[in-house]
Amino acid sequence: MTERLAKVGILPVFFDAVDGYQLDIATLPDYDREKRRRYFGKDLKAGEIGCLLSHRKIYEKMVAENIAEAIVLEDDVYLADDFRNVLEYIQSAPLDWDLIRFVGHGKVFENGFRLLAQLGHGYSITRVPTTPSGAYAYLLTKKAAKRLLQFMQKNWVPVDIIHSRAWQTRLETLLVHPSPVTPDLDGPSTIGDARFDKTLEIRGMTKFVHPFYRFWYKLSNGAGKRLLYMLTWFKDKDLI
Repeated sequence: MTERLAKVGILPVFFDAVDGYQLDIATLPDYDREKRRRYFGKDLKAGEIGCLLSHRKIYEKMVAENIAEAIVLEDDVYLADDFRNVLEYIQSAPLDWDLIRFVGHGKVFENGFRLLAQLGHGYSITRVPTTPSGAYAYLLTKKAAKRLLQFMQKNWVPVDIIHSRAWQTRLETLLVHPSPVTPDLDGPSTIGDARFDKTLEIRGMTKFVHPFYRFWYKLSNGAGKRLLYMLTWFKDKDLI
């Protein structure tokens, strides 16, 4: 990462992550295990919790040290050669934002997007009607850090899901298209692939109520993102 950032003219500050594999997940005070299991039928994995708590530490640092803005990069990403230029473009863009996510690989933009500002060199700031995954690269303000902390005191979803739920956080959450940052999918992930296993880990009453909670999660998630995309049209139309 030092070499990759040096190529684009950025000197990083490394932040020690939380090792989720050293935590006792079952007794972790800031993990809502029962809620997680009702909605998803399984626990968050150690790597997911470690990742979430690592990002949370950065938000706590921003608030405590009055850091106005920060670029957060996980340690397994590739950067476009003009990444620093993109950051400069964002600062001069004529719109307000709280959280700009440099995600969007794969099919994120295939479902459409709303272009809000041209950044130059083919980049643009957009709003998407979906909830893209990934927290490997983003830019946020202290306001966003403070607001995200409110949703990370009792955790039951990974950090990227919290980023995606803009209708709940009420943060102006936007994406850059195309993304100037891509994940390094060839290297090993400390989060682990076990998070993709859909095998249920519940029994008894929790297993009985799980389908109802799961249905409500999907319904509310779908309604939330669509309603947000619709309501922001009135604000966005002045920028388009």
